[in-house]
Amino acid sequence: MGKYFGTDGFRGEANVNLTVEHAYKVGRYLGYYFSKDKANGDRARVVIGKDTRLSGYMIENALTAGLNAVGIDVLLLGPISTPGVAMLTKSMKCDIGIVISASHNPYYDNGIKLFDSNGVKFPDEIENRNQYKVISVYLEILAQKIQDAFTLRDYSLIASIIEKELISIYESIEEINQVLYVSQNREEWH
Repeated sequence: MGKYFGTDGFRGEANVNLTVEHAYKVGRYLGYYFSKDKANGDRARVVIGKDTRLSGYMIENALTAGLNAVGIDVLLLGPISTPGVAMLTKSMKCDIGIVISASHNPYYDNGIKLFDSNGVKFPDEIENRNQYKVISVYLEILAQKIQDAFTLRDYSLIASIIEKELISIYESIEEINQVLYVSQNREEWH
């Protein structure tokens, strides 16, 4: 299996191998991961900033939808510098900061960069660890759906969930691996 995180988050050509579906799933995974340890009713908070690439609006909406789907409060900063997002992540006491940008790369590329609650880029060792957590988080969600269906004794629903979700997991891994393959093999990103 390839890596989920490249040298600096997720990167790829917008709407080719960094799609709305991919961004939505990344939002859900990150949202679930950062909210699961919250105490009684506390909600995780995320800030999202972006550069002025047109594709940033598409990716921002998809990330927001994924994060909102698992109960995350999202604060949209609009076009802002990467250091601005890092600073606001910490000063606004957010759990995570997200920048949608491909820096100096061509206009058709874009990326998703992550900051921790201190406004610091996720260290490589944490990103490497999180590539496995992304899969395990999705499997936890799948297990909960199956358990809920089992409680209702709806065995056809269980079969349907397993079939749909396993296909979705496979497609997600394939999409993310494509993005990472491209991001790791593009000379202009080095």
